[in-house]
Amino acid sequence: MTDQATLAKVGQTIWGASWQAPMAAALKQQPRTIEDWSTGRLPIPLEMWKELREAARQQYLKLADLDAEIVRAFDDAYQRAMAGKR
Repeated sequence: MTDQATLAKVGQTIWGASWQAPMAAALKQQPRTIEDWSTGRLPIPLEMWKELREAARQQYLKLADLDAEIVRAFDDAYQRAMAGKR
């Protein structure tokens, strides 16, 4: 996979279809810079991969926290449903 494809895949996974502006904000870069990286006009600097990895890790941690909340909400809903059947 090319750097451009990896950048786009990470961007779309974390921020959705309109990923370039949020990525620019997260990496403290100009949106034009992200566009230049994504088209290959400019190489992606080494330290930006490190910053991007940290952004991905932060999203992972947020999702992990949400998982626990979803499980708790499911358990509560299940208990209410079972109580209503009695």
